[in-house]
Amino acid sequence: MYSSGLDAIVTLQSSVSQLASAQDGAAKSASPPRLDWWSIAAIAPAVLILLGFLFLFFYGVFQSLTDLKFGRPLVHFIGLTNYAALIKTDDFWNSVRATLVYAGSAVLAEAVLGVALAKLFATEVFLARVMRPVILLPLVLPPMSVALMWTTMMDPQSGILNYLLSLVGMGRFAWISDPATAMISLVLIDIWTYTPFFTLIIFAGLQGINEEIREAARVNGAKGWATFLYIELPLIAPYILIAAVFRLIESLNQFDIIFGTTQGGPGNSTSVLSVRAYITAFQNLAFGRGAALMVVNWIIVLAGAFLTVKLWRYVRQRVS
Repeated sequence: MYSSGLDAIVTLQSSVSQLASAQDGAAKSASPPRLDWWSIAAIAPAVLILLGFLFLFFYGVFQSLTDLKFGRPLVHFIGLTNYAALIKTDDFWNSVRATLVYAGSAVLAEAVLGVALAKLFATEVFLARVMRPVILLPLVLPPMSVALMWTTMMDPQSGILNYLLSLVGMGRFAWISDPATAMISLVLIDIWTYTPFFTLIIFAGLQGINEEIREAARVNGAKGWATFLYIELPLIAPYILIAAVFRLIESLNQFDIIFGTTQGGPGNSTSVLSVRAYITAFQNLAFGRGAALMVVNWIIVLAGAFLTVKLWRYVRQRVS
């Protein structure tokens, strides 16, 4: 009888201690977490830089809503007047067209050539072994250096490109000196510079394809082109589109190559929005109007990137 009573007391004490431990644990978990100052210090520079960029962006948007101009002592808020004035000018729409043509042509051509070169690099032919070490060379060159180099090469009188054309019996080509060919010439420069970017990303996608998938296609009688079109191309489509997102953003914002070669000319044939905004703001000193042009350019970039990302998500869902 006494032993059973002792057992009951011991069991009760054990239950009380477990309940107290649970309450202590609940109290500790309910207490607010301590701040990790080291983590905060580590991310603080990135947060400050992001806030700085956001401040500059919104300040630029505010400038586009004013009549800010060099030498004007007072700045007035004029709302959407700058945008209304731009829409009424033919030069603005010409710049929009030039921006879309330049970016669309360059990105499409680079995607096609990038797929071809990536497929070439996936083989062991002699040309692939020669090109692999030098494929990154255009990407590491500063864009302004690329512009100056191609300006010299495309000189109608003394450029090496016309000399090479003369060796095969072709006449002189105007390149960037003629409004009819200037945009094509700029797209060729962009293709030479940024096709390696597409090539590297697509090549990584090809390397990630399981060899058993290709082998199964061969066993079922699929030839080389059929394997590429129906097996490899759908699998690397997300890689193509993610590269296109980055290149589309950069192409719509392209300034260095265009300004370094043509400065928007001849005439207005290559005057994309970024170049026109620079000329308006820093040569004509109409900073409010120039800021409005850059805001329009940003809206076009945002729309293009959004649509491309939506397409990428759709293709990724289909592939997976």
